[in-house]
Amino acid sequence: MAELRIADHAHSVRMDDQVIVADMRSGRYLGLDDVGARVWDLIGEGATRARIVERLSAEYDVAGEVLERDVQRLLQDLLRRRLVECAS
Repeated sequence: MAELRIADHAHSVRMDDQVIVADMRSGRYLGLDDVGARVWDLIGEGATRARIVERLSAEYDVAGEVLERDVQRLLQDLLRRRLVECAS
């Protein structure tokens, strides 16, 4: 998967340990739990998928295969919703 970036029309706000992402084009919102919020932050920092998995594995006690799968699913969902896009 190519490097990702947060789409220009996606705006987020942190609420406690969650992030609420608003798609300003569609008016839809997406809530991310603490791990999803951490992934969102790492995307905002320009982290690659591999770097996201690396950082999360250092921060959370989760099996590597599970983490890889869950990160991949979240990234695919964010891409499908067009909240993130491939960086050029």
